[in-house]
Amino acid sequence: MAFSFLIVIVYINDKPKVMINNNQIVSKLKSLVGTKYGDLNGLIEIDNRNSIADFDTLLTEDDINCGDYFLVGIGFSDFTLNGVGENSQVCCVALLLETQKYGHTFEDIKTQLLLNSKVDIIKKSFQMKYAELGKYIKKVDAALLNEMGRYIKEINIISEN
Repeated sequence: MAFSFLIVIVYINDKPKVMINNNQIVSKLKSLVGTKYGDLNGLIEIDNRNSIADFDTLLTEDDINCGDYFLVGIGFSDFTLNGVGENSQVCCVALLLETQKYGHTFEDIKTQLLLNSKVDIIKKSFQMKYAELGKYIKKVDAALLNEMGRYIKEINIISEN
């Protein structure tokens, strides 16, 4: 049993929102997320505690200099033989832009991203205790389908509760 997911931080009206339900984003990130068998696939959306700066605090705690990088995404995975949480730690992945290359302010980075069709994202991995996740994540909502979901062309959800 294993799980793996990635969070992308996008900005709407210059305000950060953590999301991953955009089809373009999903297709770009598929190569970064996956388990051995991929039994369940779907979407996830997360609300963080206070602000995106909380994730910067997480990076600083793991010796990633936020002055050198701008966080654009974060992921979590657990690949243990006997099930999720077996070793009490989760593997974290930070997706970062180099500030020296793309700029130090939101506006500078946004301009560079709009000018360049392709950007270089730095991927840094580190470990964190599961108990620490609650410091950064307030809410999680996920919807997953099994293998049968690959054959569904359109879906109509009928709620019975």
